[in-house]
Amino acid sequence: MRKRARAAGLLLPALFFLGQAPAPRGNQPAPPQKGVNSLEALILSDSFRDADKLAAEILAYPAADARSQAVCGLAVLKAGRIGEAELTFNKVISLQPDNPEAHLGLGEIARIRNDPDAAVSHLRRAVPSPAFFEEALRQLWEAAWDRGRVSDLFEIYKTAEDRYARESRPLPSWFTNGLAQVQGLDGRRLFEMEGRFEHLAVPLVTNADPRIRIRMIALELNDKGEYLFDIDSASEDFLTVSPLLAEELDLPLTGSSTATGVGTAASAVRFSVLDKVELGGIAFRNVPVMVSDIHPFKDLKKGLLGTALLKRFNVTIDVEAKVMDLYPLERPELLAARIDRSAVAADVPLYLFYATTVEASMAGAPPALYILDSAAAANLVDDAFFGEHLKPKLDPAKIVRSGIQGAGGAQYVNRVDGLSIALGSLAFEGQTVHEFPMAGLNAIGGRYLAGLLGNPLLWPYRVHMNFRAGRLILEKYPDRPAPAKDPVL
Repeated sequence: MRKRARAAGLLLPALFFLGQAPAPRGNQPAPPQKGVNSLEALILSDSFRDADKLAAEILAYPAADARSQAVCGLAVLKAGRIGEAELTFNKVISLQPDNPEAHLGLGEIARIRNDPDAAVSHLRRAVPSPAFFEEALRQLWEAAWDRGRVSDLFEIYKTAEDRYARESRPLPSWFTNGLAQVQGLDGRRLFEMEGRFEHLAVPLVTNADPRIRIRMIALELNDKGEYLFDIDSASEDFLTVSPLLAEELDLPLTGSSTATGVGTAASAVRFSVLDKVELGGIAFRNVPVMVSDIHPFKDLKKGLLGTALLKRFNVTIDVEAKVMDLYPLERPELLAARIDRSAVAADVPLYLFYATTVEASMAGAPPALYILDSAAAANLVDDAFFGEHLKPKLDPAKIVRSGIQGAGGAQYVNRVDGLSIALGSLAFEGQTVHEFPMAGLNAIGGRYLAGLLGNPLLWPYRVHMNFRAGRLILEKYPDRPAPAKDPVL
């Protein structure tokens, strides 16, 4: 699991605390502006759970104005309640069609639903936001990056330069890193796909060590040979390659940053562009890549492929048949025709909250959003969520210290065995869960997720990811009962 660092939000303290609110009345005045200002500060400081609580208090005022409602909608969205937030944004747009905070929220939701065109349209109208212009520009840049029109990126960069100059603030490094990465690609399109297909069957490769349950595929790069890539649905990027692989391909490197994830060490990051990436009978041209020395890459010429690649298809991962099937995104019926509906164990919403994300319930705790990580051998739960909802019900003797391994190497955390995880109506019993501080990963993604679910929940099933409809479907293998407990890792 690996994540890219983003520019930190404004670290503003929450200066105002609402007292006990009286019961709402028909002619009650709008909420105090200081309450909305404090809500903005909480969101900007990545205090998503506190922001959600304050938003509920503000929305209790029937006379809350449109902008206050829109900012509350952002807090609700970042707390993970996407449908509820969307209703709020649409209500605000009906009152104020140009409200930038509502367009920011709708743009983020369009990205969550894999609709970059709608995202770019909304996010352009979010840039005037006084409090959230930085997030609007970041989201706009990333949505345009996904869409791939380099001319759009140059235009957005100029808009960002002007907007930051008006605020007398320096342009964030992720803008300058991105611009340097696409220099010389004027008039081209990033991730441009060549070739037509209805179905690609890509062989899955397993690790020689059976304890490592990551699945890999081979990609041909720049006509220089095939290299193995881990399938990592928790990575938001298209491809990340090791420094040794970048050196072998003679890739020119630009910019610099750091990556964080599981583990105690940060990883250095550089940037480059591959001319050609071949996958089965198709090829992608002008492919930006990250070059990072994350722990799993040590002394290896390999990489990982992330959600930015996967979401361009509808995908089936069949670990028993050792194949990953890819279907055109605009042809979801081709994927549907390959699913035995009578064998479906779970069919739940699949979100693109930077990485693949699903709603689940852990050990009877309230449902919450979790990263779905095909490259992780462990399940994680946020330490704050664990302390509030799980720990009070557990025998303290069941909480033990344990080590986990990730992009930043080893890290020691608390472990609990034998918990249940519910994904829709499907219950996974006997699961191992690790208490983990999610604050850093949540700040990178700009939203609150309660943890991470790893491949022990995926590989017992044929896994279908319909990125057009936004559905995760787990299909039982014929004549094979679902496992009752977590397998040995």
